[in-house]
Amino acid sequence: MIVLAPESRPAIGRVALLVPRWTDACEREPQGVPFRSFTLGGAFLAAGYEVVFFDQEHDLDRRDRFDEFTDELDGCLAAFIWLNEMYPSNQCHNLDRLAARLKRSRPAMPVIAGGEFLTVCPPDFLDVETPVDFFLRGYGEAPGLRLLERLAAGLAVDDVPGLVWRDRAGVLRHNPPPAEPDFVPEYLALYRRLDLSCYVQTGGVFGNDRPTLTLATGRGCTKGCRFCAWSRHPSRILGATETFELMVDLRDRYGVLQFHLGELDFFMSPTRALALARLIKERAPDLVWFALGSPIDLVKLSDADWDLLRDGGLRKVEMGSESASPDLLRHIGKRHVAEDIFVVSRQMISRGIVPMQNFLFGFPGETHADRRDSLRMIERLARLSIECHHFTYRYYQPVWGTGLGDLALAHDVDRPRRLDAWLADRARYVDESARTMPWLPVADEREVKELVNFVLPLATSRQVFRSRFRRLLYALLRAA
Repeated sequence: MIVLAPESRPAIGRVALLVPRWTDACEREPQGVPFRSFTLGGAFLAAGYEVVFFDQEHDLDRRDRFDEFTDELDGCLAAFIWLNEMYPSNQCHNLDRLAARLKRSRPAMPVIAGGEFLTVCPPDFLDVETPVDFFLRGYGEAPGLRLLERLAAGLAVDDVPGLVWRDRAGVLRHNPPPAEPDFVPEYLALYRRLDLSCYVQTGGVFGNDRPTLTLATGRGCTKGCRFCAWSRHPSRILGATETFELMVDLRDRYGVLQFHLGELDFFMSPTRALALARLIKERAPDLVWFALGSPIDLVKLSDADWDLLRDGGLRKVEMGSESASPDLLRHIGKRHVAEDIFVVSRQMISRGIVPMQNFLFGFPGETHADRRDSLRMIERLARLSIECHHFTYRYYQPVWGTGLGDLALAHDVDRPRRLDAWLADRARYVDESARTMPWLPVADEREVKELVNFVLPLATSRQVFRSRFRRLLYALLRAA
């Protein structure tokens, strides 16, 4: 817990910013930088507000500093509880827990909740009994500042973009989130003002034993795929220079040389990616980094581009491959062709850059033949190099307001329509025998779960065993 003050002028007010834990409480590894929450705090500081920053993982669960935190809430205009990730269950339960404790301590202080998961929820989904006074959908910086102005002046909040609230008559009302993103260098202030040592991870996505930090100097996605929750998050990025300078600053302060660039569509600007690699190659060759990219952007890079990216520290790329079925790729709105996945992976592997392949199964309309296309591609990729590949496999989960999500949810008539009931129903998804994909035939759902949970993780695992017997047994299982 820390109180941050504006550096260039007297504070115009005070606001609290809380980050609910999104990983399981038993995890020992720090869950990483809550970078989507950081931008909100940066915007408040830039506007002249003092920020009382509280992270549940470190300030409550690892060491209970809640009383110390509430001592700093005198004069606070409001408290923002900001969900950093799309993972719903832990964050939402912890959001409710934090909001309830805040209300017991400061009953009159408005509590606002927002963040990634709440942004994709339909407004009616938030019509629940809750200690939260306002929900804020979309990026919160500009709307959050407008809401603070209205609250400070005692004015109506009707014109705040993205706001979901009850009026004086108790009627749920809502405004659409702003269509244009907002991201300026001032939003990065918390990276430099907070002590980030508690967020340093051991390896993280790199899978090694070296200190790693996560950061993001951009957000959103330009691809607009029909299945993806992030398709409703408009995109905005900062330049290569701002990104490079932040990485160097964090290296000098914490000795961290590995950076996870947590942007959804990093390679949407090849010029920016190559400029960052050039800066690192020429001025900080000890830095290495990970980023996410779409095959449709990566396949456009030349051999010289890939050489520069390698020399400029790129070590791993997570690709939204999703499927290798031509029909399914068109159906879900992906713009690459299946062969792009293989071509890009070969280019990376030949330069020591690890491709991280994401394959998604269980789409509405997906057939056995579609899955066979993906399995053949996975086999080709594994034969190319099992040691230099990282594979992840997931189920498709429908998201409200997306083309495929609406199609899938039309088959799920019993799905809860309120947040509290929906969270209570999530435990059912742990039971692999439960019917959780009603848009698929029963046999197809069974096949999808077997592939994702057992067959594919075993077939492409890089697990190493010392025992010769276990190695042989593992090889036989993988071959089968």
